[in-house]
Amino acid sequence: MKPLLQLSLAGLLFLLRAQGATYRVGDTVENFSLVNRATGQPMALTDFAGKIVLLDWFAWWCPFCQAAAPQLLDGVHEHYSARGGNPAGIPVVSVGVNLQANQEAQTQNFVNRAEYEFVWQDFNRAVANRFFPTGGQPLFAIINGITNSPSHRPWELIYARQGYGQTTFPVADFRAAIDAVQASVVPAVPPTLTLGSGPAANGVTLSVRGRAGVAYRVESSPDLFGWKLEQEVTLSSETESVPVQLPSQETRFFRVVAP
Repeated sequence: MKPLLQLSLAGLLFLLRAQGATYRVGDTVENFSLVNRATGQPMALTDFAGKIVLLDWFAWWCPFCQAAAPQLLDGVHEHYSARGGNPAGIPVVSVGVNLQANQEAQTQNFVNRAEYEFVWQDFNRAVANRFFPTGGQPLFAIINGITNSPSHRPWELIYARQGYGQTTFPVADFRAAIDAVQASVVPAVPPTLTLGSGPAANGVTLSVRGRAGVAYRVESSPDLFGWKLEQEVTLSSETESVPVQLPSQETRFFRVVAP
């Protein structure tokens, strides 16, 4: 009888998992959609591909939600907005998930103070229960939405927390989880400097290509020893080719240098 009992328990666990068991840290979160409060239209988790997603389930009347909101605004949303993402440059998006139906004015006042980037509606806790089936609020989940991370799988649940605490504000734990997500290193695109296609009236026209957003220095030298800055060029895209017109009263050498 014992082997049959063990088999039955294993089958029950498999059935529960197949029917939507609770997510645990390290699991891959299946795509889901909730209504965007601002537009009334559904939004999917995968709409945030390429970002780290912080989900914050709240109810406007919850004192712990009220305590968490300003801490997360300052310690997470504004922290990463000011730095252009986590240390790997991955954007972080803060999504409030409203659990309270009706009472729109009170909810909107809370949303205004929290300054979420997006607010979703989960009135029947259909999604919240996949993460925290025991109820309550606030609830937090941090999900990796980048596909090329060497440290985490796409849509991996990297942090989950139920409750916020009356005197303990775990923003440091949130940031530690977010900062742990790494991005694949993009190989540097070496800059190139080529002779322009058309003749210049009073000199030489060169064309610069390289990485977007990098300020390249176009320099000249009469002898390959002493170099003089002629022009600084910043590209708006890696496919852009920027012409640089320089005087050429004498024979000179030219080069492009990255900072």
